Amino acid sequence: SAAGQCLVRAFTDESLHPRQLESKAAELEAQAQAMIDDVSVSQSDKKQVLEFQRLFEEMTATGYQINRSLTQLQRTNEQVARLLAEANHILSERETFRQRAAAVIQGHRTNDLLYRDLRNESLSQYKSLFDLAQTYTYCAAKAYDYETGLLGSTEGSSFVDNIVGTYSLGDFSGNNPIETGRGDAGLASSLANLRDEWSVVEGRLGFNNPDRNGTVFSLRQELFRIRTDEPTADDNTLWKQVLQQHVMSNVLNDPDVARSCLNITKTNGSAVPGIVIEFGTNIEQGLNFFGWPIASGDHFYSQSTFSTKIFSSGLIFKGYVGMDPYAIGTPGAGGPKSSAANALSATPYAYLIPTGADVMRAPPLGDTNVIRSWTVRDQALPLPKNLGATAFSALQVFTPQGTLNEQLWITRKHQAFRAVDDQAYFYSSMPSEFTNSRLISRSAWNTRWKIVIPAYSLLNNEQVGLDRFIQSVSDIKLFLRTYSNSGN
Repeated sequence: SAAGQCLVRAFTDESLHPRQLESKAAELEAQAQAMIDDVSVSQSDKKQVLEFQRLFEEMTATGYQINRSLTQLQRTNEQVARLLAEANHILSERETFRQRAAAVIQGHRTNDLLYRDLRNESLSQYKSLFDLAQTYTYCAAKAYDYETGLLGSTEGSSFVDNIVGTYSLGDFSGNNPIETGRGDAGLASSLANLRDEWSVVEGRLGFNNPDRNGTVFSLRQELFRIRTDEPTADDNTLWKQVLQQHVMSNVLNDPDVARSCLNITKTNGSAVPGIVIEFGTNIEQGLNFFGWPIASGDHFYSQSTFSTKIFSSGLIFKGYVGMDPYAIGTPGAGGPKSSAANALSATPYAYLIPTGADVMRAPPLGDTNVIRSWTVRDQALPLPKNLGATAFSALQVFTPQGTLNEQLWITRKHQAFRAVDDQAYFYSSMPSEFTNSRLISRSAWNTRWKIVIPAYSLLNNEQVGLDRFIQSVSDIKLFLRTYSNSGN
């Protein structure tokens, strides 16, 4: 064994002192005893020692793992600290960027204020002017339909609807609109179509060569069927009763009169007595102008023309006393008979207003005979700028730019015109005198007309004036100077 070998070496080492040899022997003996004790350890103790060694090794390995985890934790903490520092840096940069951006944006907002105001004003002015152009285009289409009667079909209604629904001006070449078929063609395309159609329609429907007529209609004979040729006393009494039946204590109670007669009201707001005669006209085969079967002495217009329209109109108060005499070609004609019985003012005025629907035939381009009617809204187009800032009425309409401060659709009222006592006035060398052209281009065929004779134009004493008018006037006649178009 190793101890034995050491003992042998000790004894063979001659340089050692005897006492040293004894000490060395004791030491060797102790080592030998320890070796013997080791050899004599039991099996269970050996297992415990091995188990202890295994646990010690596991503990040592766990310590190493803990050390590695601690090292990883330290590295992770360092990484978190680094990321936190980067985040704080990013937040700082972002805050600085936002502060600079806010300053720049605020500057742009301040600098952009005038631009926005000018742009909004321009857009609003464009919208106002576009609406006005669209209104004019719509009126042009409706006027074309009224004059020609060619837009009564589904396609014609669609053409008008396209004008109302468009949001585009379209293309123009200079001042001339151009027809386009791409997308929303705009107002220009509609105007170009109307222009092209009219260039053919004007000649084909006969607008460039109308028939002209001047016709006098007797309300007494042709409307009320009271004889005028060699009348009897009963006929005259019946006529006076008819006039009395049409006297109104206040003509303003008639809504048509109040709406359509210009300045018929009095300055003090009192009632306006007068005579209101209502009738309808007709242009059909076998009927006179007032819709009665044609009798001797009746007048009518031919249905062979698709439209008969008014150029001017006049009224004749036959038997009126006190009117200026017809002086042309009458030697020695004097002044009005102001001192005669039942004498009235020398210049009586009356109104003729259409209050029903205008009726015309559609042009017979083929073999059709279609009758159409229009409810005409006789309205005034507003002034685009109203440079004088005129107050047209109490109702005002304003835009932000003041481009339209007049009520949008004001009814165009009818003015009064002078009546005469002899139809010869209308066939003289000056036929335009004593006629009223306010109804120009309106159809002579209308479902309802009204003749309004205010009493204040007869005498200051209105009741006396009405009585004298009824006693003296033997007939009221309507004169129409018309023009007709064949339509084919």
